[in-house]
Amino acid sequence: MYWQMLMKELLIIWRRPRELIVLLLMPFILITILGSALGAMNDGDIQIDAKLAVVVKDKEDTARQKVIEEVSNSNLDRQQREGIIATIQSIQPVDLFLNNVVKSPELQEILSVKVYTDDISEKEAEKYDGVLIIPNGFTEAFYRYLSDEKDSVPAWDLRTTDESSVNSSIIQDVISSYQKEWVYIKTAKDVDIDYSKLTTKSSMHVESITKKKEISAFSYYAVGMCVMFVFYVSTTVANFAFQQKEERIFERIILANVPSSLFFAGIFSATFLLSFIQLHILFGLTAVVYGVIFPSVSNYLVVTLFLNIMVAGFATFVSMLSFRTNSRNVESIFSSLIIPVLAFIGGSFFNLSSMGGVMEKLGEYSPGGAAVTAYLKIYQGYGITEIASQLQAISLFSLVLLIGSVLLMKKRGGVL
Repeated sequence: MYWQMLMKELLIIWRRPRELIVLLLMPFILITILGSALGAMNDGDIQIDAKLAVVVKDKEDTARQKVIEEVSNSNLDRQQREGIIATIQSIQPVDLFLNNVVKSPELQEILSVKVYTDDISEKEAEKYDGVLIIPNGFTEAFYRYLSDEKDSVPAWDLRTTDESSVNSSIIQDVISSYQKEWVYIKTAKDVDIDYSKLTTKSSMHVESITKKKEISAFSYYAVGMCVMFVFYVSTTVANFAFQQKEERIFERIILANVPSSLFFAGIFSATFLLSFIQLHILFGLTAVVYGVIFPSVSNYLVVTLFLNIMVAGFATFVSMLSFRTNSRNVESIFSSLIIPVLAFIGGSFFNLSSMGGVMEKLGEYSPGGAAVTAYLKIYQGYGITEIASQLQAISLFSLVLLIGSVLLMKKRGGVL
């Protein structure tokens, strides 16, 4: 019976070609108009000015000398002692990071670093996108890690103000890439390979960080308009559902001893399929016409599936609310008021992150904003882990909508 309900919804939608054309043609026209009118959003450049404070509590020179003395007085043979000492003297992890890595020409364009030798106050820390703490004893632990296979990799403590922001992501990538170098150093020592042969990996990491894909006006509005209009699929399907109530189709289905839950399951599934097809067609058109191509198809599909589930839950909730209030005005209110507001605070019309504060948070974690942010990050080349918070927000909204639909379905003495 579920399949009959699904086919019924799809046939009803298919017999309304005008609505289908509007859902597909209108967003593409808006993408063209907005993308052309606003140019390349400041020439397509992402203005990145990440600020990092580094609190150095460690005494690198003292620690290095201490470890060298211990090695010199150890029971190892002369050749082993000289090899370990040579490795220690050639590698200064803290100095290398502060004077080479973060001062590379590529990183200096996007990252500014200030070094502190004492703890900084919370008020001072608020000026930075991240605070990196190099703890006391790090250098000694690092050298012991190189010489002792039993020791674990030492770590730095990175604290970011907003893990989801681009600046914080840049800082996290830089620190993570540099810490991976420690593993390369350890591997080189264990297999007796000159570490300089592996250092090219560091420049590769830095290059990949600084060359995230730029966001043009066409790519931004392709995402923004697609996310906004996918919500109109919900209200369109909800409108068709209420027409079935007015035409007593729903009543005849109930009289045929079909549970109302199956009726709304058909609405959910039909919305999911229609929104899935709509997004694929729109993003396909923008890829062919404007070159808006996601580098990872799998990541794009993950975000799309999460968004489709939320949109399907949205359609079910609006339909249920219309049935419960027995009013067509519910769908009209959502179409003319709720969806435009969600699109505005979600950044479909312009990037709210430039405003900062509460508006930036709304832009990243509102129902539409979470999807827009996730798509844009995927477009830039970020992975699933970098959009985990946005996916969690979309999942939470989907769950709330589905729970709300179930609660609206229940009625004293029975169901709708």
